[in-house]
Amino acid sequence: MIIVKSTDYNFQKHSDIAFVATMGNLHQGHLHLIKAAKLQSSFVVVSIFINPLQFNDPNDLNNYPKSIEADLSLLDLSGCDLVFIPDDSILTDIETFQAPDTSNILCGKSRPGHFDGVLTIVNRLFEIVKPSIALFGLKDFQQFILIKNHAALNFPNLCIKGVETVRDNKGLALSSRNNLLNQDELKLASNIFNELSLIKKNYSSNNLYLLIDEAKNNLIKLGFKVDYLDSLDALSLNKIDSSTSSIIIAIAVYLCEIRLIDNIIINEP
Repeated sequence: MIIVKSTDYNFQKHSDIAFVATMGNLHQGHLHLIKAAKLQSSFVVVSIFINPLQFNDPNDLNNYPKSIEADLSLLDLSGCDLVFIPDDSILTDIETFQAPDTSNILCGKSRPGHFDGVLTIVNRLFEIVKPSIALFGLKDFQQFILIKNHAALNFPNLCIKGVETVRDNKGLALSSRNNLLNQDELKLASNIFNELSLIKKNYSSNNLYLLIDEAKNNLIKLGFKVDYLDSLDALSLNKIDSSTSSIIIAIAVYLCEIRLIDNIIINEP
C-alpha cells in the first residue's frame, strides 16, 4: 500500500481510480465502501483528512476521534492501494463553494456552513486525485445528494456511487461517533433504526406524519434529543408532493451530547 502525504503527488499515473474520502477513525462501514470500490476499479485510493471547514462547532472538531495508526493497519488489509493523508496545506488557496438551497434543511439547518465545507474539500480532493468513480455511504444521504449534484456540474466524467449503510447486529448505523458511546448507550441507540423501521413498516400516504410524531415522542421518552425527523422526496430532497415516488425518512438525534444520524427509504427508486 502506497502512503502519500503531498498534494503534489501525480495521481494521474494510476488509471481508472476508485476513490473513498474519509475523515479517518475507520470502521466496517468504511471497509465496506473500499470493498465496493474494489469491485469498480483495480486501483483504490482512500483519503484521510479531518476537514475543519465542515465543523461549525470547534468542540466537535476537537473531539472528533483520531486513530491514524489503527486506520493504516486496517487499510493495509482492506485492498486499498493508496492512502492519501494531506495536512492542512490542502486548504491553501482552496476554491470555496456555497452549497445549494437543499443544504439548508436536515443537517444543514442546525449546522450552518457545514455543507459549504464538505463541497469545498471534496471538490479539492477530486481535483487532486482525479478519480473515475467516487463512493459515498448513504447514511449521510443529504451529503451524498449534494456531492452527486456538485460532481454532475463540475466533474461530468466522474461517477458518484452511493453505498448502502452498514449496521451492527442491532441495526445501529456504523459511525465513528459510536466510539464515544458506552455499551448501554450503544444498545439504546439501536432504537433510532427501530423507529425508522416502524415508520416504513406501517406507512401509508395518510398516516406518515402521525407515525413521525409517534417516533419522535418515543425517542424523547427514551432520553434522545431529536434535532430533526423529517420526510422528503428521496430523489430531490424537496417536500413530498403528488409526483413523489420515493420517500426518505431522515433523522438526527443527540444521545449524551453525541450527534447520530440515520435514514430509511420508502419505495426504493
